[in-house]
Amino acid sequence: MYRKQFINSTFKLLFFFVTCAFLFLNEVNAQSFKGIITAGANACQIDGDRLSGFHKPGWMLGIGVERVINKRWSVLLGIEFMEKGSRSTSKDSLIYLKWKMDYMDIPLVLSCKVHPRFRFQAGITPSVLLNDKIDGGLGYQAPYQKDDAVNFLIAPAVEFFPADNISLLMRYQYSLVRFNSHATGERAMYHNLITVGLRLYLTGEKNNK
Repeated sequence: MYRKQFINSTFKLLFFFVTCAFLFLNEVNAQSFKGIITAGANACQIDGDRLSGFHKPGWMLGIGVERVINKRWSVLLGIEFMEKGSRSTSKDSLIYLKWKMDYMDIPLVLSCKVHPRFRFQAGITPSVLLNDKIDGGLGYQAPYQKDDAVNFLIAPAVEFFPADNISLLMRYQYSLVRFNSHATGERAMYHNLITVGLRLYLTGEKNNK
């Protein structure tokens, strides 16, 4: 109950913040702020679940804003809806598992333009759990022990700009802390995922050249 209330309050606050930021874009210097839309796919695994390989596919959809500091540096803040988890394959003959975890991520990213077409990024991502279910062979069910409502991940990334306001994003994320801290006697588990996406910059100077 408390986790649901926390998630709802966090979602409303962040949605209000990002909405206000987008509306504010029309009133500020277009060279300082840009709106962002990102869509992509995740390849996921969970370290600690006795499986290996990035076999769990997931989706990613997000919006955000970029604050340009100068010609080289900028800061990005957004909201991303992410599907994470784990899945067994035919090689795991003794284990059948589909673990689906939906999160609302809040990436805070420092971006450095090293070339007119390339950016390197480093960030930290608070991640709020929205939905959590496991299929062990009898259909999806809630896990028998609740996972943490919030997790934190590191998020290095690279962006390539084939066009002025369109980029291809490749990002790696790993949990800074375990996400099952309430599971006594269980192995520590950490999210481990790769994201490939397409990003559209809505306003501002073209690629900040």
